[in-house]
Amino acid sequence: MRVTQQMLHQNSVRHMNQNLSRFEKTNSQVSTGKMIERPSDNPNGVSKAMSMKSSIASNEQYARNTDEAKLWLDETDQTISSMTSVMHRVRELAVHASNGTINDSDRDVIASELEELSTQLSQFAQAKVNGQALFGGDKKFTISDGLSIKANASAAEVLGDTMAVLENLAAAVKAGNGIDLDAIDGGMERMLGAQADIGARTNRVEATENRLKDHTFELKTAVSKIEDVDYAEAIIRLKSEESIYQASLSASSKIIQQSLMDFLR
Repeated sequence: MRVTQQMLHQNSVRHMNQNLSRFEKTNSQVSTGKMIERPSDNPNGVSKAMSMKSSIASNEQYARNTDEAKLWLDETDQTISSMTSVMHRVRELAVHASNGTINDSDRDVIASELEELSTQLSQFAQAKVNGQALFGGDKKFTISDGLSIKANASAAEVLGDTMAVLENLAAAVKAGNGIDLDAIDGGMERMLGAQADIGARTNRVEATENRLKDHTFELKTAVSKIEDVDYAEAIIRLKSEESIYQASLSASSKIIQQSLMDFLR
C-alpha cells in the first residue's frame, strides 16, 4: 500500500488529538483531585464507591443516633444519681427518727423534710429531655445494623413503690410509729440497679460508636483510593503527557509544513 502525504497528515493529527486528550484528562484529574469524572472512566470502581458511600451514609446516621442515645443515657444516669442522693438523706432522717429520745417538735421537722424530699423525688421523676419525659417509657435508638438500644429507664423500673414508702414514712414519723428501714433500702437498691443497667448500656453504645468510627474511616479510605488522585504520581504523569503532546505537536507541524510545500510545488 502506498503511503501518501495525506495519510501521514491524518495519522499525525489523530495521534496529536489522542495525546491532547490524555494530557487534558490528566490535567483535569490534577485540577479536580478526582480520578473518576464520569461513570465510564471506571464502571466497576464507580459501583463499588457508590455502595461504600451508601454504607458511609448509614453509619453517619447511626453515629447521630448514638449521640442522641448517649444524651438520654447520661441524663438518666445523672437524674438517678440525684434520686439516690435524696434517698440517702431519707435514710439518715429515718435513722434519726428511730431514736426514741426525739420529741414531737423534732418529729414534725423530720416529717416536713421528708415531705420536701418526696416532692424533690417526684420532680426528678418528671424530668424531660428535649421536651420528652425522661422516664416516660422506652426510648429506643437504632445504633447499628439490626441493633437498637433502650436509652432510658421507666419510672416503674427506677422508683417502684418508693413514693408510697416516703409518704408512709412521713406519716409514721409524725405519729411516732416504727420506721421501715428495709423499705427505704429496697428503694435505694432498685435505683442503684437501674443505674448499673444504664451504665452497661452506655458502655455498649460507646463500643458501638467506636466500631462505627473505625468502619466509616475504612470505607472513606477505600472510596478515596478509587476516586482520589495520587498527586505525586499524577503530576509526573501530567509532565509526561505534556511532553508527549508537545512532541507530537512538533512532529505534526513538520508533516503539515511538508505537505503544504508539496502542494505548492
